[in-house]
Amino acid sequence: MTEGHTPGGSSTREGVISFGPFRLYPAARALEKDGIPLALGHRALDILLVLAERPGEVVSHRELLTRVWRDLVVDPSNLRVHINGLRRALGQGDGDGKERYIANIVGQGYSFVAPVTRESASESPPQLPEYPCGAARQRLVLPPALTRMVGRSETVRVIVADLIAERFVTIIGPGGIGKTTVAVSVAHAMAEEFNGGVCFVDLSTVTDSRLVAVTIASRLGLTVQTEEVLPALMLCLRALRILLVLDNCEHVVEAVATLAERIFQEAPGVHILATSREALRVEGEHAFWLAALESPPADGSVRAVEAVGYPAVALFMDRAAASGSHLELTDDDVAVVAAICGRLDGIPLAIEFAAARVGLHGLVGTAELLKTRFGLQLPGRRTAVPRHQTLHALLEWSYGLLSSAEQLVLRRLAVFVGPFNLDAAHAIACDSALDAAQVIGALEGLVAKSLVSATTPGGATRYRLLETTRVYAQEKLDESSEKAAIARRHATYFASSLAALEDVAEMSEHLGNMRAALEWAFGSGGESAEVRAPAVALAASAVPIFLELSLLLECYKWSAAGLERLDSTTRGSEQEMVLQEALAESATWALANHERARGALTRAVEIAQDLGDTPRRFRLLVGLHIFRMRIGEIRGSLAVAEDLAAAARAAGDSAYGALADCLIGGSQHFLGNQEAARRHLEQGLSMQRVLDLRLFGLGTRLRALVELARVMWMSGFPDRAVAVAREALSVAEKSNRPLSVCFSFVYTTPLFLWCGDHRTARQMLEKLMAHPNWHALPSMHATGFALLGALQIREGEVAHGIELVRQAVARLRADRQNLLLMGAVLTLAKRLAGVGCFDEALAVVQEALADTGADGERSHLPELLRVQGEILFTRPQPDEAGAELALERSLGIAREQGALAWQLRTATTLARLRAQQGRAREGRERLTAIYARFTEGFDTPDLVEARRLLEASI
Repeated sequence: MTEGHTPGGSSTREGVISFGPFRLYPAARALEKDGIPLALGHRALDILLVLAERPGEVVSHRELLTRVWRDLVVDPSNLRVHINGLRRALGQGDGDGKERYIANIVGQGYSFVAPVTRESASESPPQLPEYPCGAARQRLVLPPALTRMVGRSETVRVIVADLIAERFVTIIGPGGIGKTTVAVSVAHAMAEEFNGGVCFVDLSTVTDSRLVAVTIASRLGLTVQTEEVLPALMLCLRALRILLVLDNCEHVVEAVATLAERIFQEAPGVHILATSREALRVEGEHAFWLAALESPPADGSVRAVEAVGYPAVALFMDRAAASGSHLELTDDDVAVVAAICGRLDGIPLAIEFAAARVGLHGLVGTAELLKTRFGLQLPGRRTAVPRHQTLHALLEWSYGLLSSAEQLVLRRLAVFVGPFNLDAAHAIACDSALDAAQVIGALEGLVAKSLVSATTPGGATRYRLLETTRVYAQEKLDESSEKAAIARRHATYFASSLAALEDVAEMSEHLGNMRAALEWAFGSGGESAEVRAPAVALAASAVPIFLELSLLLECYKWSAAGLERLDSTTRGSEQEMVLQEALAESATWALANHERARGALTRAVEIAQDLGDTPRRFRLLVGLHIFRMRIGEIRGSLAVAEDLAAAARAAGDSAYGALADCLIGGSQHFLGNQEAARRHLEQGLSMQRVLDLRLFGLGTRLRALVELARVMWMSGFPDRAVAVAREALSVAEKSNRPLSVCFSFVYTTPLFLWCGDHRTARQMLEKLMAHPNWHALPSMHATGFALLGALQIREGEVAHGIELVRQAVARLRADRQNLLLMGAVLTLAKRLAGVGCFDEALAVVQEALADTGADGERSHLPELLRVQGEILFTRPQPDEAGAELALERSLGIAREQGALAWQLRTATTLARLRAQQGRAREGRERLTAIYARFTEGFDTPDLVEARRLLEASI
């Protein structure tokens, strides 16, 4: 929900306003339906707040405009548009006889007519995820709107109104009619309505319909860790209120139509604006035919002063002036210009082509060329000729008027899928036939003739062929004998230039070119030795970008493809090393810790060693440590961390030495050596500068802080543990990375549960599951639901909580997430015993104990043994001897581990057993000694329970 204000600045009443299935929270500016948060635009929400606070009263149009728009001067039609959108959001049709909430009182205003009840707000409303947030905000950069758009202002206004009211609009029309220009203007006009949540997806760069959903997910800033992208994307979209703009859909129309229909049906907060040469023809779509620009009659009846008011003429004159013509429209010229615009069917792009020729050929000369040279004398009524034929003929005409150098450059530039700069143009277009100066001259000529567009975002010039022009130029390239040579130059250029890209927006900008180059190099490019080396180089340059853009499956696909193309010249090279690392990272996340990741990392470390690339070897050792930790090979991970520490010392690299300390600390923690873990983690974290390395999607500093928080709690410092956990949350938030934010929620929640802070734990889980990226991170789902189940059990929802945890344990085992398994197992065992399922609880514990071998996760071993002992002496046929053995073993291991927190829990349980055996004094003495070692956290549940037991025995 957007951060809001009270309409008109007045104070809203506290509490909740209920009507039908809806609950409106004025203070929180939130609306829910049947307990589910409902997305509304801030104007629509303002209107609802004003009306619902005064049910049965008529609120005038003037008052609504004043309170909702405050000091802004707006067209009264804006109010009507937002009222219609609000009615639809509430499920109220126009005159459909369904339950009504808002009535139009003709000539007076509007009234809220549904029955309303008021109550105090006993709880916070469920929150919509804040979006865009973090990395997503960096990616939702709209293309720049034209500073002067001719003849489309009313069109933009109508489409904006339709989008608010109807949610799904497709702008249709032939190529060159200006669909993208209008869509960009609409997107900018609606940015405020969606609080910046406008996602513009240029599908002209997507050649494979299977990548439509993937591309949208990436543009939204999602890190998708699953092969099934569509379900994850839909789950995310259901929680958002955004405007999704799908531009240039015609070549992937079937895939877009299926997806858009599903989004419309299942994601009520998503409004869709598409552009296509044909309607998508699916449920919910409102097709908007983009009309041609109106021209005056060519019979001389209109004077010049009136003619410039026609958009076709205004555009013609504007583009003629831009091309260098000093044409001033006279009454005598009107008929000629009107004839040109009419002959070109009022298609903006065609008019631009023609106007760009006026400076060279003059007005009459341009008209004659159009009329005679290329057979564009159109028979019969103008509307009888399909406009796409007109544009194609215009392209033929424009191409024929180009110099040979311009023709050559234009068709070579058709290989670009998306924007390109001057260096790229040189790399593709220059050869023995054209030098750099000739290419620059030709490119300037193409820009002047509107065949290539040029923009300067951030001061750097970007060129681009409009999709219509690119398709035509591609046909010319296909007909030529140089198609393969140009494709090879394109692939070679991007193989060398991609590594220099650092900005996420720039990386996204080149996705189309990357994909096109890769498809050629690994497909139609063939298996020849001439292509093999550029293909491997291109893949090695591209896969880090796919990782950065969270396109994990594409990263895996192309890193695997690159590795298959290795030969004697590239095997053992830096390129292989990059490909192996990328394959390992993408396989770990997208393919659930796939075993191929281990082999890839091991091979990459070997190559780095052979090449003497010490920094890369260190980085890869960190990656291998993370992988082994994730699958629960803790002792193996310790060996890797110690290798890194030794290598860093030998190289005199204090930065990686500190990082190795953190890795050793993490391994020692999960092995159960808490004193060593604390020492290494604190030592490593003391060197702040080294811990900004991001590997496997997460920063090393964040990992270390999360582990230190756990170590602090187990070591008996709960207050300091909470402080470190909050620092970890802050680091994650500042990183602006969805994976880091979600990771911080998952890994700090157990700490808050251990400390009895259920409120903060619930907040963490609510934030986690409301995060836009949550649904795309299945690797975290089992742990998240296990924690939710634990919280529900503590809050009294025992049966549902147990079932959630039971399912989570099965999923964690299946996905080899052994590092996270023990916490869920403990929750399940304790709660099963709590509802009398002692045999099942014992079986769960015994299976977990079997998993805690010498190499596995042992930090929870004392607690596993404690729970085993507690079950044995509390079941209907108690086994006191077995319980005592388990508890004594638990206490001994906890002491060895330096885990004071586990010692306290076990001593408390043992004290209860001793009391049951008539040996209360013995149990109390041991508990007293352990309790006395604590210096903080006396209001946490374990210390409160221990103190209660001790005081009861006095």
